[in-house]
Amino acid sequence: MPAMRRRTWWTDPFVVANAVIAVVVLFCSFVHPTKYVRVQGACSSTWVDVGHPSKEPICCDTAGAGGPCYSYMRELHTLTTGQAAWTLPLAVLLLNFCTAMFLPKVSMRHVTALFSRLTLYFLVMTFRTLVLYVFFNRIERALFPRPATCWYADLRRDHKCIDGFDHADHIVLYMVHFVSISCFEWKALGMEATHPLKRILLRVWLIAVITVACYGIYHTAHSFHSAWESVVGMISAQLFVMVPLYLLTQDSWREIHPALKLSHFVCQQ
Repeated sequence: MPAMRRRTWWTDPFVVANAVIAVVVLFCSFVHPTKYVRVQGACSSTWVDVGHPSKEPICCDTAGAGGPCYSYMRELHTLTTGQAAWTLPLAVLLLNFCTAMFLPKVSMRHVTALFSRLTLYFLVMTFRTLVLYVFFNRIERALFPRPATCWYADLRRDHKCIDGFDHADHIVLYMVHFVSISCFEWKALGMEATHPLKRILLRVWLIAVITVACYGIYHTAHSFHSAWESVVGMISAQLFVMVPLYLLTQDSWREIHPALKLSHFVCQQ
């Protein structure tokens, strides 16, 4: 088994997803290391580049405006905020649970594993909200106070500068809620006894979720955060969520505590 893992580690969804995200974030950090900030204007969505005061404000109401404006901007914002950010990542697990209930013989062990994963995902998203968002933002505000003056302050509704450093919390959101949970569920589908057609359909949905997340990560890193803010956000999600979940799929936590055995979360064949 260890030899097989060494040969196929590069096909692991956690490895593939994190490699793609790293390339996207680093590319955006190189292409556009500064960020846009929203200001008042004649448009419903007007932005200026904080690193280039001489540039004209960009109106997202205009077709092909470029810059921070992109296709499906409002739809993506709706999908990744509020209740949608908590329910969409769980859709595959809930569908998996509903279809399992119609099987002629569904074991209690399988049902327990599904409930355990649901609890795990809820705790992961709660950790992201309370620690990687609320707690980290408080630390940042203490370490990097908001500048007293800036060239774009008068253009903003509150006439204030943006925070001195603001890690890319939306990148953390995409990676934790959408990518990490999808990767874990992808591996769980490969370990559990599942009808091939069901596995294919659920994985198609997971690919769609990860693709949407990568699309959001690209535009977040390119337009709405500086290079370092994007990199810090990505590394935070990787260290505190991605790596622990990956190790759980490898059953590496079982020696720390019996409750962390992989068999509690996946009904392996």
